[in-house]
Amino acid sequence: MAGTSAPMSGQARRFTAAALIVVVVVLSVWLFGRPEPQPTVHVVAAAEDWPAGRAPGEFVTVEMPEASAALFVTADQLADHVPAVAVPAGTVVSGTMLTDSVVPAASDLSAALLAVAVDRSLWPDPGPRAGDAAVLAAQPGGCAAAVLPVVVAGEGTVVVEARPQLASVLGPTVWWIWESPPAGWPGCPAPAPQPGEGRSDDADGLS
Repeated sequence: MAGTSAPMSGQARRFTAAALIVVVVVLSVWLFGRPEPQPTVHVVAAAEDWPAGRAPGEFVTVEMPEASAALFVTADQLADHVPAVAVPAGTVVSGTMLTDSVVPAASDLSAALLAVAVDRSLWPDPGPRAGDAAVLAAQPGGCAAAVLPVVVAGEGTVVVEARPQLASVLGPTVWWIWESPPAGWPGCPAPAPQPGEGRSDDADGLS
């Protein structure tokens, strides 16, 4: 014979109702009190060194919160852009590192681009701009090894354009750079030719 359960007392019913309310509140907090997941964006990081002025090289994309990703570029934003400065491998690429691929050197296949670090104390405000004439010298205030046009002005770096023969001479050296005054800047004396050496005809950019 099946037994019958005894009716709950009023106090037991109150305790049961209170326990159910606590369970509902805890579930509500757990389900609805968790922070919403923040939207993310996949931005570009260089997988190899990117030389300035050339098409972007190999890259990967990394996930970043949307609020921070606004500072950086996505893969589709690389179209028709080249690095304004040399980009080391592993760098997350920002918009200021890129420039439109249509730069003066792009139309002159005999030109070369060099990235040179800028000491802002040597360059008057507002700083270097594309089209400025820049003095390259071995020391601040020294004679000009070359006076070259600025193609792209980046953050702490400018890209200048030189003929390949001059670029091969300038490339291995660290140069000081500042804006050339309208009257120009004194050039360095040409080295005396060694016996048996001919005179070079490529003196573009040398003062």
